[in-house]
Amino acid sequence: MSYTPLVTILVVLVVGAAVTLTVLFYAQQKGHFDNLTSEAYVIFDEDEPVGEPQDQLFDDPDEPQGSSDSRA
Repeated sequence: MSYTPLVTILVVLVVGAAVTLTVLFYAQQKGHFDNLTSEAYVIFDEDEPVGEPQDQLFDDPDEPQGSSDSRA
C-alpha cells in the first residue's frame, strides 16, 4: 500500500493554508482590513437611503389590496 496520494493531499493542504495565511497577514499589515464599515455604505445615496428597503419581494401587509401596482 502506497501513501503517496495521502502525502500529496496533505502537502497541498499545508501549502494552501500557508499561502492563504501569508496573503491574509500581508493584507492586514498593509491596512486592507481597516475601516471596512465605511465602504459598506458606498452603495447608498439619497434615492436609496440606509435602512429603507426599496425592493419589495412580497406585498406589504399593511397596504390595502386594491392600491398596489398591478404586476404581470
